[in-house]
Amino acid sequence: MIIALGASRVERRTLSAYRSREIKECGIVESSFPTGALVPKAETGVLNFLQKYPDYDGRDVTIAIFDSGVDPRATGLETLCDGKTLKVIERFDCSGCGDVDMSKKLTPDEKGNFKGLSGRTLKLSPELIALNTDKDGAVRVGLKSFNDLVPAKVRDNIVAQAKLKSWDKPHKTATANASRKIVEFEAQNPGEASKLPWDKKIVKENLDFELEMLNSYEKLYNDIKTSFDCVLFPTDNGWLTIIDTTEQGDLEKALRIGEYSKTHETKNVDFLSVSVNVHDDGNVLEVVGICTPHGTHVASIASGNHSSRDIDGVAPNAQIVSLTIGDGRLDATETGTALIRGIMRVMDLCRGGRRIDVINMSFGEFSNWSNSGRIGELINEVVNKYGVVWVASAGNDGPALSTVGTPPDISQPSLIGVGAYVSPQMMEAEYVMREKLPGNVYTFTSRDPCIDGGQGVTVCAPGGAITSVPQCTMSKSQLMNGTSMAAPHVAGAVALLISGLKQQNIAYSPYSIKRAISVTATKLGYVDPYAQGHGLLNVEKAFEHLVEHRESKDNMLRFSVHVGASQDKGIHLREGVQRKFVDFNVNIEPVFFNDEEADPKDKFNFNVRLNLIPSQSWVQCGSFLDLSYGVRSIVVRIDPTSLQPGVHSAVVKAYDTDCVQKGPLFEIPITVVQPHVLENVQSTPVFEPTTQRADKSVEFQPNTIQRDFILVPDKATWAVLRLRLSDPNRDNDIGKFFLHTSQLLPHQSCQKLKTMKLICVNSEFEATEAFPVKANKILELCIAKFWSDLGQSHLKYSLEFRGVAAQNPNAYVMHAGRGIHPLEVGVLVAEEIQPLLQLKNAAVVLKPSEAKISPLSATRDVIPEGRQIYQSLLVYNLNVAKAAEVALYAPLFNDLLYESEFESQMWMLFDVNKSLIATGDAHSHNFYTKLEKGEYTVRLQVRHEKRDLLEKIAEANLIAAYKLPNMLALDFYDSYNQCIVSGRKFTSAKVRETNKMLYIAPIAQDRITKANLPAQCAWLSGNLVFPKDEAGRRIALHPFTYVLNPAEKKAASNGAANGGSSNNASPAAAAAVNANAAKPKAQATPQGATNTANSAGGDADTLQKEVPANASGGAPSSPQKGKTSADDYAESLRDFQCSHIAKCELEKAEKIYNEVVAAHPKHLPAHLQFIQNIESTELKTQLPLAFVAAHQKRSSEGDDGSVDKQRDDNSQKQRSALERIVKLADIVIKETDADALLSYYGLKNDTRPDATKIKTNMDKQKNNLIEALSKKGIAVAKLCVLEDNLKEHLAELNDIYTEIIKFVDANDSKAIQFAMWHAYAHDHYGRMYKYVFKMIEDKRTRDHFEELAAINGALGYEHTKAVIDRMTVTAFPNSFRLF
Repeated sequence: MIIALGASRVERRTLSAYRSREIKECGIVESSFPTGALVPKAETGVLNFLQKYPDYDGRDVTIAIFDSGVDPRATGLETLCDGKTLKVIERFDCSGCGDVDMSKKLTPDEKGNFKGLSGRTLKLSPELIALNTDKDGAVRVGLKSFNDLVPAKVRDNIVAQAKLKSWDKPHKTATANASRKIVEFEAQNPGEASKLPWDKKIVKENLDFELEMLNSYEKLYNDIKTSFDCVLFPTDNGWLTIIDTTEQGDLEKALRIGEYSKTHETKNVDFLSVSVNVHDDGNVLEVVGICTPHGTHVASIASGNHSSRDIDGVAPNAQIVSLTIGDGRLDATETGTALIRGIMRVMDLCRGGRRIDVINMSFGEFSNWSNSGRIGELINEVVNKYGVVWVASAGNDGPALSTVGTPPDISQPSLIGVGAYVSPQMMEAEYVMREKLPGNVYTFTSRDPCIDGGQGVTVCAPGGAITSVPQCTMSKSQLMNGTSMAAPHVAGAVALLISGLKQQNIAYSPYSIKRAISVTATKLGYVDPYAQGHGLLNVEKAFEHLVEHRESKDNMLRFSVHVGASQDKGIHLREGVQRKFVDFNVNIEPVFFNDEEADPKDKFNFNVRLNLIPSQSWVQCGSFLDLSYGVRSIVVRIDPTSLQPGVHSAVVKAYDTDCVQKGPLFEIPITVVQPHVLENVQSTPVFEPTTQRADKSVEFQPNTIQRDFILVPDKATWAVLRLRLSDPNRDNDIGKFFLHTSQLLPHQSCQKLKTMKLICVNSEFEATEAFPVKANKILELCIAKFWSDLGQSHLKYSLEFRGVAAQNPNAYVMHAGRGIHPLEVGVLVAEEIQPLLQLKNAAVVLKPSEAKISPLSATRDVIPEGRQIYQSLLVYNLNVAKAAEVALYAPLFNDLLYESEFESQMWMLFDVNKSLIATGDAHSHNFYTKLEKGEYTVRLQVRHEKRDLLEKIAEANLIAAYKLPNMLALDFYDSYNQCIVSGRKFTSAKVRETNKMLYIAPIAQDRITKANLPAQCAWLSGNLVFPKDEAGRRIALHPFTYVLNPAEKKAASNGAANGGSSNNASPAAAAAVNANAAKPKAQATPQGATNTANSAGGDADTLQKEVPANASGGAPSSPQKGKTSADDYAESLRDFQCSHIAKCELEKAEKIYNEVVAAHPKHLPAHLQFIQNIESTELKTQLPLAFVAAHQKRSSEGDDGSVDKQRDDNSQKQRSALERIVKLADIVIKETDADALLSYYGLKNDTRPDATKIKTNMDKQKNNLIEALSKKGIAVAKLCVLEDNLKEHLAELNDIYTEIIKFVDANDSKAIQFAMWHAYAHDHYGRMYKYVFKMIEDKRTRDHFEELAAINGALGYEHTKAVIDRMTVTAFPNSFRLF
């Protein structure tokens, strides 16, 4: 509160009284904020370390951030502490998301003009031309969509701001005007619209469609993607990139950026910091953006440098290399390609003299196994050969055990894994908690051990911060928490250590630093041991340890510890009840840093004598080990027989007998889980925790974790957890509990069978949660009171097991060809069953149409030294017959990333115009994309440095899984015979001790047909549920696969393809016949059976065959019979000649046409074929506004006589072609009896025996007539445009229009092209929009989109025209997008 110096005594007294009252009512107002806890450093000794060693602040240290990209212009990331030296020294997008194909070269004209890939004319200013050092003055051109270079939320904000600025006002005005026109028309023309005359109807339609157009654009706006022209050329200072963010083509006003490695330039695109790199001699431009704010936040924690020291990062004077591994095409998920490129970049920088000292990776996934994997091998190489300290977040998937992610869980424990800790000071400053609690780990931080028994968490560190985020977020700082924030704290601390070691000239290795951090960490006795590793990081003690033991012989080596044949990193017993001791062979091998190049003398002279100390009495091993360079094997015996139910951990520590105070050189981690076994199997198995309280409740303080391990009873398939608070005074108070259940399955990650949920519990109502379980596997039931949930709670809970499942082998895979499918249903205890089988997805197996192996970039994709990476590019064709949701995945590589034998796999889905629709990688099988009808191309890239491995996958399948619009439910029977005859169905029953037999019949053919399955469907999949219990039906799901019979080209008469039946037999009986009977030969397909669509626009190649016109006004007579062989020959020859009229050159086509007409003067399709030929050779443009624009352009071109003469010749040639089309169309119109056609189509029923043939012939006549009318109308309209007298011929065009709509709607495919011209003649741009939109639905072409933009321009809607232009650029790229 500010008090004026001149205030009177009374005023001061009044203010003093007010202040006293404020203090009494609200407490003392603090004048200082605990800023030091916003980016916590005191907890780990960082502040003390920097006070003691102010020069060891990260100088001379570089941290590589493997993340989502770092913004060099974010607060605190611009410079080092001197305020001058750049902090972010390198910036790469390793994912390929920012790559632009720049292989196309163009030479601008003398004015600097050239055509960009967007279709726009681009102009270089004289200044830019002068900068270009290309010997031919050429430039490279490309096109880049910026949609995936910016975080999704930021992108939404940018779009919203642009909409507000340049869209909302003109669009609302246009919409209001369109609505006003409709109201005025309705006022002038009262009554029902359906009763209006046709000319008034089309006026009304035009107004309605204009409003519909505006409303549709409003809905589309947020989904429109922006693509910019990119221009690249060499200069004296390296490559210069120009990005036309103005979308106007004037490159003088466009964005200019030099290569970041040389110029360190970043430019602003809607506050997105953009930089560029150039690869492969200019063929690839890498545009670097930011896919989430995560990476900038991480870098700020590790190395932020602010004016206020309180909010500095841990190592404020360390430099940053930003390596983006999150792919914007995959919602910022890391990919194998990005990881490998990031690793190679680190190797190259280290070899090139710009050493990377520390890597922080706050990214990760869960692996199905960790003892092998290509990415893990290369991570180990970075640590073991290049000496880089790699720090990784442990993951946020706790509090259950064995939830550490990959990395740090890889084949060797070479990384520093970090758990997340929250201190009292953080609770106060970051989380606005009303009271501080003792420091602890976050509830969600992942826990040890790794699945193979290794230790994934090395130490814990503060896991939350409020610090800088990218400028494009429009926020200076943001709170983020998790192990992602704990890892950069440790990475920054390692930078401090290395900074000090370098300045003291002390040799170190990743092993000595990890050992020092582990040995000196502060063990927190009251904190979950599985979450903290060796304890809370202590930087001061770690540095003292490194200095004290600087001469230790083991500083430059690690000790490889592998258990058993599977090469596990530790010992983990978690299979059933442990009733006897187990011996494990443990191999121990000293490995030198850069072992292959290490001095042989060092290897020969190495020897260490170790004392092995087990931490628990139930672990036994030899006490001493003499270890030289080479592998030694020891036996560790685990005797768990005396262990009570629960989890038990131990460690064998190996001390150097010459220097015990140095701490253990290596450890063998051991974890044993002894489960509870539920003895009473006669009644429903229920587990209740052991407790000392009379009410059987368990006491929970904030972050209390209760773990129970239960051996799931045989036949159990789900469990129900019941919870209630027992505190009598907490009726309305709610406790927040974190439920986490986990079962580890062989060769599967901890994610495969887990439940994670935050549950609110009180004492008034019982909370329940059901979840699936796997029988005979140990279940971890983990209940934790959330770390920030204040107060004490007493929780009473129990776990009840239920179960019903099919017991026979392969019960959940049914082959249609095998007929009836049996299910032997067993239950855990008596259970009411009501089976339901619903098939929801249809799978199509795609075979590669092309497989090609080729080397990738010779500069960007080569592992030092000279290890070239190859790609196998597999191409698949996907035909979507109707709109559907489709998921794509490659079974060979699905669900494998870090553990995969291959470096990466990625597929991209393109439409027929090469526009990218969707992208997927290792985890794409559950992600569905809505696809419209059409042809698609899928390109799958698999990478590896060994070409021979890629050759083995040349025939890898791709699966397209379609979501069925309507689920297929199968019936159950409890009698085999009833199943055969489709008799009495089974609905429900109570199953007790004896198993119940059920039977499923194959799906009937009529149901297969009605389901509209995709062509070549191989199987159907869905879920089978048995229990009647509501909770059980929701979660006890058994994935079920229904394998269809192979599709046949021609269905047999007694059955159908895909395992269906004939209509007069039961599905089961038909399946039995099909399975046992021989296949009849398929009938030959008639030669003329192919049906080709006929387009009124002149694009079709096949026309309707001529049918003799009927002279009478009634229905036609039957076709003539009794043709001779000579007649057949003559007709066949005629049809063959006609089929070539449209294909040949004009001169040859005219000759064939004259021959056909001379021989068959009544054969009308010949005239239409010749019209098609004239259109394809003489008249390229069909759409009205495009034709008019082309005509106007020709009229305005040229000032000299030669140009004028050529223009006149072309115009005369065009007129002659159009006039001839009119004459040819008139022949068809004249020779066709339209009245007879109308009379026929007016018949309600045709009872003649040959009615079908008559209908076929009449349809052909009608289609020929409609086409002739359309061709004539288009030609007349074009002639009027050329003569500039369109309005004078409206009556003629109206006559043609009314003739056509007697037979078909104006938007019919045979008439829609002329309808477009008719609408244009009347200035009905709303109708034009509707017709073009219909064409786009049938086939998306650039011409259609450009016509749509011209329609909006003609209406004066420049804001919508700009948006359509933007859509056109993105929807029609020149080539497939780069991987």
